[in-house]
Amino acid sequence: MMDEHADAERDRSRTDWAPTLASTSLAVLGTAGGVLALSSAAGVTRGAAVAVTGAVCLAAALWLLTFERWRAPATFAASLLLVPAGAGVAVGVGYESLVAVAASFPASSPTRVSGEILRIVGAMAVLWGCTVGAFGAAASVRDIATFRSVSRCLGVVTRVAVLPVGFFLALAGHALITNLELGAAGALGELVSTATDWLLAPEPGRLHLLPFTLLLAAASYASFRALRELPTRELAGEASVGDVRVADALAGLRRNLGRFAAVVAMAVPPAFLADVALPAELVRDALPGSVYDLLAGLTAAPGLRTLLWWVALVSGTLAVLAALVRRSSRASAQDLLVGYAPFAAGLAVVAGVRAVHRPVLDALVGFVVGRLEPPLSEQFRSLSGGVVEFYGPETVVLGLTAGVLVLAAAVIFALSVSFVLGFVSDRAAGPALAGGGLFLAAAFAGTLDAPLWAVLGGAVLALVVWDAGSFATKLGAEVGRRAETRRVELLHALAALSVGGVAALAAGVLARVVPAGPSSGGEVGGLSVALLAAVAGAVLLVMALR
Repeated sequence: MMDEHADAERDRSRTDWAPTLASTSLAVLGTAGGVLALSSAAGVTRGAAVAVTGAVCLAAALWLLTFERWRAPATFAASLLLVPAGAGVAVGVGYESLVAVAASFPASSPTRVSGEILRIVGAMAVLWGCTVGAFGAAASVRDIATFRSVSRCLGVVTRVAVLPVGFFLALAGHALITNLELGAAGALGELVSTATDWLLAPEPGRLHLLPFTLLLAAASYASFRALRELPTRELAGEASVGDVRVADALAGLRRNLGRFAAVVAMAVPPAFLADVALPAELVRDALPGSVYDLLAGLTAAPGLRTLLWWVALVSGTLAVLAALVRRSSRASAQDLLVGYAPFAAGLAVVAGVRAVHRPVLDALVGFVVGRLEPPLSEQFRSLSGGVVEFYGPETVVLGLTAGVLVLAAAVIFALSVSFVLGFVSDRAAGPALAGGGLFLAAAFAGTLDAPLWAVLGGAVLALVVWDAGSFATKLGAEVGRRAETRRVELLHALAALSVGGVAALAAGVLARVVPAGPSSGGEVGGLSVALLAAVAGAVLLVMALR
């Protein structure tokens, strides 16, 4: 009974020490309003809606990975959520890229090509800013965006992607080998045969240092790892041969194999030079005849090479199995389930692709063709039909799914790099991402046909969201989420909004008063001046808040 009460107290405390509700709600609502206004002003509303959904799925996956109870089901669910997270970002960005390219090209004149490219870049920057802002706002609700959670999520998505990527490579390789012409297939077979002969059946009477050294290094290192991973001391026990204990002899053999493997590995570069860079006649003349014949017979002996090959293969397999068993024996059942949950999720993804690949592929092709103009649509239909006929529909959909997971891994890796480089920290990382994403979107919306009020309003909302979210995190850590802090939070947010509103108003007036440059249009010049003033106001706001 006391244990249950203690567990309840710990759970309640964990829930209580979270960002406060009022400021967090203001940050989320401000982010939602900013994303809606900026995406509408930039004309990327549909893509932003899909990409934001993916960002929210990623935040939900991070939240599930913070569970201390039901860790295995939570990890499995988080692993599955990474697929719609990557798919949402990929589909949203891909859709808006497709729409922008179809609307901009072919350009009306060659002089407008660079301008259209810059317009597409600006729209994509607004879309990415909205996506990052939505992820930061969702992550700030429970303050789940930390370096530890992001690093764990990176490991999870890597394990989820192993099986889809592996199956895709196997199916794609099978399609390549099956559908290639006979000449190419023959060349591939000849290449494999040549490599096998070079490694296992070299020409007799010649010196073959490089392949022999590689085999010797592989066999010695694999034997060393096998003796290191196998429980030799436990298996040997107190057994002895004469005055020597078997366990001590095996330990000495392991140490000597490690040293020998290191020496042989250092001999690989000289062997490479002797085999590739130096002429065979020069090596023969440099060595005594008996020494050369001995080395040639030793390095070209097929029986010895085959023995080294099998020693390396068997020892390497034993080392891997022993390492897995040792790791499994040291881990609890729950830790094992948590560790293998992402692989189970990856297998579920492969099974899902196997079940629904045809309708998914037809829907994707029809969607893309419907968004392209007639010349491009027919070319895309013909190209996609050829790819599907060559690789097969299942392989194509599985490749797209694997690409989605790789994209999710790249996004999470970029997020972890931002932590390492210090762009964001564990303290209020979510609000920093939300404010930074909105500010990026507002800045690039100024390069498009966005109205002045949307650009300045987005800049103000970026600073208010960042400030309110950071204040919620700090206040929740100090007094708890359930403390009566609503009045203080509302006053703080109102002060930040007032200062930001005054700065935006001054920037708007300055944009009307200051004339634009001679080479720019009035609207573009006004937006540039307004953005400059907004940045200055943001800096002053940060200084005042600090």
